[in-house]
Amino acid sequence: MNQCVVNLDLPPEKRWQLLKAYKKEVNELLEYYINDFAEADLIFDAIHEYKELLIPNEYLREINGVAAVSDFSTNEILIANLYYDLLKFYLGCTAFAIHNGIEMLHSRNLDWHTENDLLSKNSLIFDFQKKGKTIYKSIGWPGFIGVLSGTKPEKFSLTLNAVSSGDSAEIAMPISFLLRDVLCNSNSFEEAKLEIEKTTIMSDCLILLSGIKNEEKVVIERTPKRFKTRTSNEDYIIVTNDYKLLQNQTMEGNILQESSCGRYDNAQELLSNQLPKNDQECMEILQNENIMMGITVQQMVFHNNSGKIKLIKTYETR
Repeated sequence: MNQCVVNLDLPPEKRWQLLKAYKKEVNELLEYYINDFAEADLIFDAIHEYKELLIPNEYLREINGVAAVSDFSTNEILIANLYYDLLKFYLGCTAFAIHNGIEMLHSRNLDWHTENDLLSKNSLIFDFQKKGKTIYKSIGWPGFIGVLSGTKPEKFSLTLNAVSSGDSAEIAMPISFLLRDVLCNSNSFEEAKLEIEKTTIMSDCLILLSGIKNEEKVVIERTPKRFKTRTSNEDYIIVTNDYKLLQNQTMEGNILQESSCGRYDNAQELLSNQLPKNDQECMEILQNENIMMGITVQQMVFHNNSGKIKLIKTYETR
């Protein structure tokens, strides 16, 4: 499995020099992202002011480093990195966390429409290190510096699922950058939980957060300014693409929710019948015909206690 070390001891502009080996992939992915914004002139017009106000300088410098190894501008790369917050309707996802009596296993399908298996083929594990020691890991793609799925070994793991409410979007921190901040700076499950709950964000989302103890598993339901945190008395907790606790004013027929309840119910039935003991059994649930979608691009299991990751690029199994 392809794994890349991101050296956080380097100046931000140099951390992504490893992408020189993936220049073709970076350009293909960025072109794909940018094409989805082709008619959105307002986004391109506003991006300079937005980045100056709200994107941390460290991340802007990293994006400059990505631009240096690609054929795209800094602004274009930033827009691509805002893909979830601007176009979340392309994402589905099913995730669950279970404690098998020994360790916490955090599992998820990342469902994202893409042509020619582009996202699946180019999936990488990024190992963010300081002084040669892993601080956190994420699963993403060349050119994407934020986090949609990540783990902090011996502490916690987190994954993002898309959802939609009637709340207004906010000019605020993009969720993928917030999740990276949480992985970098939070040193416990509880610290991560509080940071995800309290921070104003750009758009709606659901965050599955799991620690290393059985009781450390929650789904944080978010709008830009509101939150409710769902817990579980079972040895597992599940999330798909709908709110369970947070009052929601979303319009009927939202495409994210069309299959959400069915996937949730099927995952709940499987987990209640037999709790997975290892990552292979977690994968079997993710690959169930009533849970895996045609747009699934990644399947993953995080071993929270050790930091081990099991990743399947689904294009290889079709």
